[in-house]
Formats: sequence, C-alpha cells, structure tokens
Amino acid sequence: MYKPPSHSGLQSHWNSGIGVSTVFHLLLVCGLAIVVKQEAELPLSNSDTAIQTRWAPPPKTVQPVILELEAVTDKAETPSSSQVLSKLPPVSDLHTAPDSESLSSFLDGPLPQTTQQEDTLTTKHAADIVGALLTSSAIGNASPGTGNGLGKGDFFGMKPKSKKIVFVVDSSKSMNFPHDSVGKTRLGRVKLELAKTIYSMDKHQQFFVIFFSDIAKPMPARQLQPATAEAKQKFLSWVARVPGIGMTEPLEALILALRLQPDTIYILTDGHFNPSTVKAFNKVAKNTNRNRSVVVNGICMGSREGEKLIRELAETNSGKYTFIP
Repeated sequence: MYKPPSHSGLQSHWNSGIGVSTVFHLLLVCGLAIVVKQEAELPLSNSDTAIQTRWAPPPKTVQPVILELEAVTDKAETPSSSQVLSKLPPVSDLHTAPDSESLSSFLDGPLPQTTQQEDTLTTKHAADIVGALLTSSAIGNASPGTGNGLGKGDFFGMKPKSKKIVFVVDSSKSMNFPHDSVGKTRLGRVKLELAKTIYSMDKHQQFFVIFFSDIAKPMPARQLQPATAEAKQKFLSWVARVPGIGMTEPLEALILALRLQPDTIYILTDGHFNPSTVKAFNKVAKNTNRNRSVVVNGICMGSREGEKLIRELAETNSGKYTFIP
C-alpha cells in the first residue's frame, strides 16, 4: 500500500532547493559585479560616438597675444667730421637724377668743415709715410714745381693741363684692404700718390682734396688752395689723418667739388655705388657750368666693381679712365 511522504520530508527537500537557488543567484550577482567593475576601469573610447560620462570643467578660452614689433636697424657709424649740408638727399633714396633747383642751396654757402679724425691702422701708417715724404726721396721723381701752372699734377699717370684741381677720393672701409706697396693699404697707396702729386705742383696751381664714404669729408679750407710750401705741409698732414670707414657714396663729394669751380676733378674709388650718382652729377654739372666745362678723370683701384660707372662719368665729362691694381 502506497504511503505518501511525510510533511517533514517535503520540508527538507524544499529547504535544499532554496539553498541551491540562493547560492546560484549569489554567484551570478558576484560575476556580474566583477564584469561591470572591469568595464568601468577600461579607458574611454576615442570614437566620435562615445558618450562622455565623466564631468570635466569647460575648456578655458585662450585670448590671442598681439605682439608689437619694432623695426630693427643697424646703428650708423657716427662720423668724426662735422655735418655736411643736409639738403642733398641720400644717394640710397635717389632713383632718378635730382633737378638742379633741388640742389641749388647745397651748391651755395660755405663748405662744411672737418674736425679731428678717428685713428685707424691705415691712418697711422699713412701719417708716418706722408710725414716722411716731404723730407725724403720716397716721392720718386717728383720735385717742387716752379713752372707756369700748366702740366703739373700728374695723378696715377694722368697729366692734366690744369691750374685748378680737385681730388675726390674714396675713404670707405674697403679702402683698408691690404696693398702690396709702401702704402700698406689701398688708402695708404692713394695718400702717397696725393702727396707726390700735390708736392709736384707749383705755386700758380690750386688744389683741394675731398674724401668720401657715407658723407663728404673736405679738407679744412673754404676754397681751392694755392700750392705753396705752407699749404702743402698743412693739408697733406690732414690727408694723413683721414680714416677708412663707412660705405661708398660719392655724390656729396662730387657736388662739393663742382662748387669749387675747378678745371679738373679726379675721382677714385674701389667699389660700386648708386648708378643715379652719375646722372645726378651730369645734370648738375650741365646746369651750373654752362660757360665752362669741367674735366672729370676717373680711376678704379684694386677692384673693377665701379668701373662701368666711373668710365661713364669720365667719358661724359671729357675725361679719361684708368685702372690701378
């Protein structure tokens, strides 16, 4: 005969089932918790579709910084000579030859005067050499002139038949370049030639020397000087002290030379300069010397950079051109 299970047995089976279910669900919950934790620790996706779940402060707006720039220019060398007339525009600003009216005030009035010159190696060498020239045989075949004022003034082989001569000589920094001669440098060599030429003039002739670099540097006189022994000694001593500094800008010196109303101008340089200089000089020379012509002889020394311009200047003004190594 069948005997149903007792109430106590059913209760025991029920309790066992609940226990197994509870354990199972606990394990399931723990497993899910571990998975969620691991996903939370993974780095955020770089995908454009990823959702940012963490709060972050809004980015700061960076204002652009505007810098005020100032133009930087090289400081110009301070010339040791006094200021020349300022009405003449700088050569670097000339694109065409200026008209004579714009230069009229520059052509009138007293010549600017030079003051004490800066000492350089070239200056010291030349001072010793030129000082010795007047009392030694270093001059070569030159001797004090005693003629009628014509034919003296041989400068680097050029022999002008002239009474009034102005020498326009480059004294820029490049003229300190070494030269294989007693003069030691290009400038020293030119100073020796100046001394020889001026020393050979006679008292009926007149001379004037204008050096140029960034500015014109005329010798300390108001007009052409007679070639007396006293004048030679005084102004050749000044020549010896002129330094080689600055750039090559001959226009001011050429215009000053015209003001002296010479018969002959010598211009010597070792460098290139603004082409408008030739046009400017030719125009002024034509308008200011209508009743008389000025011969311009051109010399390039040590370099042929300015040969085309110097040759043009000489040929346009009835002069000659030569090159000195």
